[in-house]
Amino acid sequence: MRIANATWKGRKAWEFDNGAVKLTVTRGGGHIASICHESAPGVNPLWDPVWRPVEPWEWRPVRHRATHGTKLLAAICGHNLCLGWFGDASPEEQRLGLGCHGEAPVARWRLLSKRASRRTLAMTVGCELPAAGMGITRRFMTSPGSAVVRVRETVTNRLRRDVPYTMCEHVTFGPPFLEKGVTVFDMPATRGHTFPVSFEQHPRLKTDAAFKWPEAPGAKGGTVDLRTIHRRNRVSSDFSTQLMDPSKPDAWFSAVNPKCGLMLAYCWRRDDFPWVGNWEENFGRDTPPWAGKSLTRGMEFANTPFPRGLKSAVALGAFHGLPTFRWLPALGRAEFEYAIVCMPVGADVRGVADMRAAGSGLEIDFLA
Repeated sequence: MRIANATWKGRKAWEFDNGAVKLTVTRGGGHIASICHESAPGVNPLWDPVWRPVEPWEWRPVRHRATHGTKLLAAICGHNLCLGWFGDASPEEQRLGLGCHGEAPVARWRLLSKRASRRTLAMTVGCELPAAGMGITRRFMTSPGSAVVRVRETVTNRLRRDVPYTMCEHVTFGPPFLEKGVTVFDMPATRGHTFPVSFEQHPRLKTDAAFKWPEAPGAKGGTVDLRTIHRRNRVSSDFSTQLMDPSKPDAWFSAVNPKCGLMLAYCWRRDDFPWVGNWEENFGRDTPPWAGKSLTRGMEFANTPFPRGLKSAVALGAFHGLPTFRWLPALGRAEFEYAIVCMPVGADVRGVADMRAAGSGLEIDFLA
């Protein structure tokens, strides 16, 4: 087992490797850029953008805006943490240099501690968010050969006043693991709702419509099975939110590619993040840096249903009986824990029926 300095696509990073699962975490933005299992070492389920990345501290608007659009897009990859606000900054904030999804995904993260022993591998990284008045630490923990990596995040309010915030674990999948008609996604969702306003130019879902997972209303009638991106959908861009089953203490989502023989899943406390956003970019965006060349699927567990920014979340107040933002008390802190499981599966596996915490591990019921 080891924790080491590394590079990812020319960027500074850390590798966290327990002999079975290896995570790569970028210093710029703190993104989990890749999660690989030893059974399929060349398969990273997470999104690796097709464009050349730029470290946040190297971003220059005059030089990079025409090719990369924004600082966030220049640095984004894999599992991106949205903190402070999920979605766009307000127009006033944008004029002062703040961008989409808060400061964390463009901050300089630092290694705070590491430990490698015979029984435990642990690494803590963190960064400061001066505009939000917050600090964030993220601790990764695992044991030798385990398929499960546990993560504990601590958000601290640096201000002497209560602070409203939204937060999203923006986990995004990409090729080759993400394959149309092959990769299937499951979660214990009940109620769903499509984006309340027009999302992009090529929707496959009806706008502002309620549904029951996984069958969502189509933009041209009929229903759309959201468990996969169908091959017949050549171009589309959509977002829907899914409410996790309130009768269960644990929430989760899974992504299975039986051709790759691999599953990547996350499990967390439902009360912390009651929503999962399903974002699909299916070759629909043609502005820089997208250029109509990206296939992605975001499974975004969050404390707010839609990526519409903090001001909109506060104005909405509640959705389906749940608050759309949270308060962080003055000089207070909040802790969130979740598990990442990356493991081989058989070619006959067609998804996941259920998942739950069981001591230090997870129990998983597969569909075959």
